[in-house]
Amino acid sequence: AGSCEIKADVVRQDEREAGLRRILNYGHTVAHAIETLTGYGKLRHGEAVAIGMVTATLAAPKPEPDLVPRIVGILKSAGLPIKLPGGISHERIVAAMGLDKKVAQGRLHAVLVNEIGKAFVTDQVTPEIWKHALKTQSER
Repeated sequence: AGSCEIKADVVRQDEREAGLRRILNYGHTVAHAIETLTGYGKLRHGEAVAIGMVTATLAAPKPEPDLVPRIVGILKSAGLPIKLPGGISHERIVAAMGLDKKVAQGRLHAVLVNEIGKAFVTDQVTPEIWKHALKTQSER
């Protein structure tokens, strides 16, 4: 209930997704790519978002030292997956991310976090950084 209240407050503050509301897309860029590549049936949307949250955290510059394990622990405690489904190459995921609605002027705008409660939007994550984050996630 608390999460729903926070989300509703963010939407009220930014009804047209021009600023603050964009943070609600945390994990969604990778999630949409996974859903596209798996045919929208292998994972539920929330499961794909959980995987995307881990990937986005791994792609963030200078995260708190314990951030990834904390997020992984929270997601696991909720029974959500944290690893990519098998059979999808990192290159295909990154290519699918390039088709996301959050691409503007050829740059992917992604939501990242460096610490709990501190989300930000950036277009500075290169395909190489995404591939490294996906590789790191696969090795966890």
